[in-house]
Amino acid sequence: MKNAKNQINNKIGGHIKRLRKQSKLTQSNLAAVLGVSFQQIQKFENGENRIFAHQLFELCNEFKWNLDEFKASESSVSVLNS
Repeated sequence: MKNAKNQINNKIGGHIKRLRKQSKLTQSNLAAVLGVSFQQIQKFENGENRIFAHQLFELCNEFKWNLDEFKASESSVSVLNS
């Protein structure tokens, strides 16, 4: 179960990093929106820390990102349910 959660954290973090770079934003830009340090954004992107749903929603609203990008794949969900 822990490994499955880490996989999901890594996937979400990867999406955050990809969207941040596509949007030409810095980790500091994201950090300012959430009121956290840029180091915290690094940890989200690397899957070391979990981002809260409200923080993810806030980033999507602020930067006009599609929240659907962050949906877990069916295989990730099935691993969590087993």
